Amino acid sequence: MNHSRWLTLVLLGAAACGNTTTSGTAPDASVDAATDITTATDGTTVTDVTTVTDVTATDGTAVTDVAATDGTAVTDAGSPVLPPSDIGALPIDGGALGVPPWAPLDVRTTTSCPPLAACGGALPGTWDVSGGCIEVPVPAQLMMCPGARVTRSTGRARGRVSFGPLIADRAAQWEVEVELFIPALCASFVGGCDGIQSALRGAVPDSACVTDGGNCRCAARQGGALRDGDGYVSAGNQIVSATLMRRWDYCVEGARLRYRDVTATGAREPGTIELTRR
Repeated sequence: MNHSRWLTLVLLGAAACGNTTTSGTAPDASVDAATDITTATDGTTVTDVTTVTDVTATDGTAVTDVAATDGTAVTDAGSPVLPPSDIGALPIDGGALGVPPWAPLDVRTTTSCPPLAACGGALPGTWDVSGGCIEVPVPAQLMMCPGARVTRSTGRARGRVSFGPLIADRAAQWEVEVELFIPALCASFVGGCDGIQSALRGAVPDSACVTDGGNCRCAARQGGALRDGDGYVSAGNQIVSATLMRRWDYCVEGARLRYRDVTATGAREPGTIELTRR
């Protein structure tokens, strides 16, 4: 029996048990780590916390939008479950423009990205990735467990597209991380967090789970890169490749370009990508 089938059966059993369990109180949220908290010697309150990392509720609930009171940006420190990633160099020579910086992605795990209203527009020029939205569905069998939820999702992308008179040249990289909370009730049916991890790795190889008071904190990471060049035309608010047999709806508004792969056959590039003209 494959991992997916096995996991579905045991989680359905856990769901049946979970539906009869109504007692218990969720533990309070806690802060895993904080730095640069200073106490003044005269007893006054100091609120200038300049660095905050890995803020997680102990019941797995996501805690978001933590900001320093002095306006200092608080950035995502990465998954505490997975080791830091090394996605490698962007496969282009940045030349005089330099290498495009990373831009954050809006990651959707249970909802869809907003639709793209194709409007066409002038394409020639150089464009750098400046954002976008990507859909990363969580394996449905994991979410059958009562109390299972996504506690963190983050993504980033970087890249450059150059549209010449006849040829479009692209280079890009992307990476997404999703963290899940799986209650102990379900983990016990599949051999604990090791069993959850084994099944998760069957779908996403770069995954890991750790035990947290009997519950499981799991993280999965996916990424990719592309490098291609092809002839193109714009027709009917679409970019149409000459030999790659691909189509993208697109819209240029001022210095912003958004496009979405709408190719009829084969795997599509995920989500809607936003670029800014250089």
